[in-house]
Amino acid sequence: MAAVLATQRFSVAVSLRENYKMGTGTTTRDGERVLYYYAEKTPETGIRIQALNGNSVPSGEVTPVPEAEFLEKYKPEPLLYYNQVKPRMDAMQQELARGEKHLEAGRLERAEESFQRALGYDAENLRAIFGLGNAYLSGGKLDEAREIFDKIMGIDLAFGPENKFLFNEFGIRMRKMGLLDLARAYYEKALGVSENDENLQFNLGRVLYELKDYPAAAQAAERCLAINPGFLIAAKLAKAARKSAAAAAEKS
Repeated sequence: MAAVLATQRFSVAVSLRENYKMGTGTTTRDGERVLYYYAEKTPETGIRIQALNGNSVPSGEVTPVPEAEFLEKYKPEPLLYYNQVKPRMDAMQQELARGEKHLEAGRLERAEESFQRALGYDAENLRAIFGLGNAYLSGGKLDEAREIFDKIMGIDLAFGPENKFLFNEFGIRMRKMGLLDLARAYYEKALGVSENDENLQFNLGRVLYELKDYPAAAQAAERCLAINPGFLIAAKLAKAARKSAAAAAEKS
């Protein structure tokens, strides 16, 4: 293992033996299980691990591990990595890339097929989930898109700052398809994680404006401008929202 860590970067499968108790009372006995992980080290992030799912593909939360702990507890599994993990990771990445190219080119059915195949490797893969949702929205499959929305809203990792380029596009597409209430809930949840993101504030403001909640739209645009005073489109939105709010107040 020390030889592996001598390099600045590595990718490897590792195992961790874990002791646990089985049974209760007088029937309690010790047991041991082996857990498998994908481990990666870069100069920027250090060592991080991710559990391998039943398809031997890394899935779910990524956890940083100190180097000393990694050396002490984790055993490299190179045969597992080269025979199963890497080929399946590569195959999944190829499907994701195909799906994104098909989506960009408007080949929506082929995009759906590629994203579904990627999800066959990892049902929690966020690129595949968001990609499939975008394909459904582009194709006008709103019921299917709502199912993807519900799935995304149940995955806290989807709203982490590292995934904002994924969920921002999905939110924009929801707004354009008229799913305004869903888009509002979506952006509000995202802002609960990244409240200082000017793009999220602006996009929430646009949704609120289309919902005719002009005071709230103006507030969102102003929060965007407080973060980035040079956001000119947000300044136009704030002005338009204030004007519409004043006009609505005069009519009431």
